[in-house]
Amino acid sequence: MRMSPLHPNITVTGAREAIAFYEAAFGAELVDAVTAGDAIIHSDLVLRSPAGESTFTVAEAFPPDSVAPDGGATHASFTVPVEDTDAAYARAIEAGATSVTEPGDWFEGFRQAAVRCPFGHRWFLVTVADSVTAADVQRASDAWMADQS
Repeated sequence: MRMSPLHPNITVTGAREAIAFYEAAFGAELVDAVTAGDAIIHSDLVLRSPAGESTFTVAEAFPPDSVAPDGGATHASFTVPVEDTDAAYARAIEAGATSVTEPGDWFEGFRQAAVRCPFGHRWFLVTVADSVTAADVQRASDAWMADQS
């Protein structure tokens, strides 16, 4: 398997179930899996999107060095560019994700939703028009921050 330049390793409780969820919710494809007894200790998955191809690993938690999220705040999240934010959000919810933020336009040309997978990780689903610039994102961020105060 050829890995993408950044190949995150996702630790979960229930690796087999998580892989099935990522296949159903995001269209990920399992490339291979390594087991130790009944536990998946390493797996490689591929996720294809309009932005290209990414790879990631899903593995069972092995505390104390490798722990799964406990349902609270997470230290990282994943962003998946999609053709249709609303359809991707609906697919993830149908597969068992929990809504964090329903689909909405952040500004013209940028639509986003967020879900938490049943294994505790947060995923952003975004559709971004080719015309969107870094300056557009900064203006929207500035406006959002102004609304927070």
